[in-house]
Amino acid sequence: MLAQAGAADKHIIDAAGVERGRKVYAAECVTCHGPSARGAQNGPDLVRSLVVLHDRYGSDIGPVMKKGHPLQSGAKSANLTQAQIEDLADFLHFKVTDTLRSSPLFHAQNVLTGDAKAGEAYFNGDGKCSQCHSATGDLKGVGAKYDPVDMQQKFLFPKPAFGRGGRGGGGGGKQTMVTVTPASGPAVTGVLDKIDDFNVSLRDKDGEYHAWTRSSSLKVKVDDPYKAHYELLDRISDKNMHDITAYLESLK
Repeated sequence: MLAQAGAADKHIIDAAGVERGRKVYAAECVTCHGPSARGAQNGPDLVRSLVVLHDRYGSDIGPVMKKGHPLQSGAKSANLTQAQIEDLADFLHFKVTDTLRSSPLFHAQNVLTGDAKAGEAYFNGDGKCSQCHSATGDLKGVGAKYDPVDMQQKFLFPKPAFGRGGRGGGGGGKQTMVTVTPASGPAVTGVLDKIDDFNVSLRDKDGEYHAWTRSSSLKVKVDDPYKAHYELLDRISDKNMHDITAYLESLK
């Protein structure tokens, strides 16, 4: 059964689904994406894929498969059943949790293997980090505040939940704001409650709840304070990641 992503929603991994999904992955995906789903010569890292991180029970992986995605067997990905897609989602979410410190399979490695000078150059250059952050401002002393593993996790995944819906609610930190403008009537701005392809809802400054069915005439403008971090996941390399960690660790 598909679940809607919400403010406190996360993909609950089914152990039996993981084992079924492992077989689907081995038969159709391992050649391109590697045995750990961390990427290989012909395919990207799925553990850091925004499609996987946003996915809930095949909600995002399914459309990719239905649209058409190369499979190593040569079969058409659109022919995968919904059950196979959900099992594959279970397996990939299981691989994601393996990278988290809470996973029983996780063993923290030395992440201070980068070049702090290169990290500083990336921070101020291609990483575009300095557009929002400053070594002498909000990040002053950050190297003394967190251990390297925690710090790396925080700049890669600054907010615990990455669901497509409900980014504005729960978990503390910065809130995602949204402005909805109907075809007739005034625009309404507030904290994003949920958003998907069909609906959008928010709570205004007075705490009042508003919801709309999405249409071509409904304008929706989302102001997500974590957008730059999500986009960074798509382009940052392992070297960049370790260089940035070394640079941030040097900010004592």
